[in-house]
Formats: sequence, structure tokens, C-alpha cells
Amino acid sequence: MDVWVRWSKITSKMRPHEANAFLMGVMLDRGGLAERAWDAAEHLCSSVGDPDDVSSLWSEILAMDPPRLRGYLRYGYGGKAFHRYYKSFAKLLPQAAEHLLDKYGGDPRRIWNNQRNIAKVKQLLDDIPTIGPGLANMAVLILARNHGLLGGKAARKQLDPKPDIQVRRVFTRTGLVPKGAPDEDIIEVARELSPDFPAALDAPAWDIGQRWCKPSRPLCTECPLGTICQRVGIHSQ
Repeated sequence: MDVWVRWSKITSKMRPHEANAFLMGVMLDRGGLAERAWDAAEHLCSSVGDPDDVSSLWSEILAMDPPRLRGYLRYGYGGKAFHRYYKSFAKLLPQAAEHLLDKYGGDPRRIWNNQRNIAKVKQLLDDIPTIGPGLANMAVLILARNHGLLGGKAARKQLDPKPDIQVRRVFTRTGLVPKGAPDEDIIEVARELSPDFPAALDAPAWDIGQRWCKPSRPLCTECPLGTICQRVGIHSQ
């Protein structure tokens, strides 16, 4: 987890391939293992288009016949699917490609380079089919923390956690939010607990949800929050 909490000391505006792989990783980081999403994104962006021509990836995706794209997403990741919801992505990726080509000439860096307005960048990312507000929160955090973009550390107060299934489960079981609370409530609690950097709670909550606060049979006695957690919804150990 250390790589996810270490701030970059330099500003990297990303090369064409890196920018595409980053955005594709954000798109694929939904409903599955995060590590798989980023590896799959790197594989996809290395297999489609010219890595030195930033727009070629999106042009080729848009030009693919729907059956070919669906088949590629189903089997192109070393004989495996790029995502468990590959059928949905086969419909949404061409829409995302068309959006990026129309709005940014196929260069996603035009969304975030030379930008300091976090809310604006989040909205621009949210507008891309397949992303949405939660993944947009995650994306701006990575851009600022790992690449020094969007103002780097100066943007900390504007960065919120991504209320994914792991973070939500930890916030619910500890009693920070009620069961079924909207994403906005999780973000608001994070802002109250860590006003100088709300997203600081993202990585530790995700890690606890992944390692100890499991959906069934949570390892409460081993969890770092075991002595203070309210264990909401946990009926037995």
C-alpha cells in the first residue's frame, strides 16, 4: 500500500501511452480487483493503437466492429476477459472513445494538464462514459499524489476518498455512516475527520477492507480497528 500514500516530488505530465493506460485503468477499476484493472489497462493499451500516438487507441476502439470488440474484451487479456463486465464495456468503450476524440482530440492529458481546479477536472472525468463520480475522485487523487499534477500537495483539501465497496464496508461497520448511506455521506464524514486531506482515509480504509474487514467472516481480532470498531452488522466471530 505504501506506493498509494507516497507523494510524488516531481510533476509528470505523462507520455501518450502512460496517459492512455492511466485513463483506461480508471475505467476498468470498477467491480473487481484494483491490481488486475491496472495490469489489464496496460495490456490493452500496449495491444491497441500506436503507443506514441495518443489518439490512435481511441480511434481504433471506435473503429472496431461491435462483435470484434466484444470478442477482444472477452479473450484478449491472455485468453481471459479484461473485465468481468466485458459486455457492458464493449458498449461503453466506443462511447468513451468518441467522447475523448470529440472533446480532446483523443488526448486525455488535455483534461488535467495545467489545471488546478479539482472540481472541474472531476466533472470532466465524470462525464466520460464508464467513469462516474467515485472513479473521478480516485483519478484526481492519483493525478495529484502520484504525478504531482493539479497542484500536487496543494490540492489535498480538495481530494476526497472513492467510496468503493471496501471503503463503504469499513465506514459502515465502524459506525461512521449508517448502512446504505449515499456516497456523499461517506465523503462528508471523511471531510470532517480529515479536513486538510479527506482522501487520506481512502488507502487505509481500502486496505482494512481488503485484508481484515472481509464481507463474511471478518478478522476483527486481527484488525487495527478491532478495539474501537462498533462491528455494525457483524453478528458472530
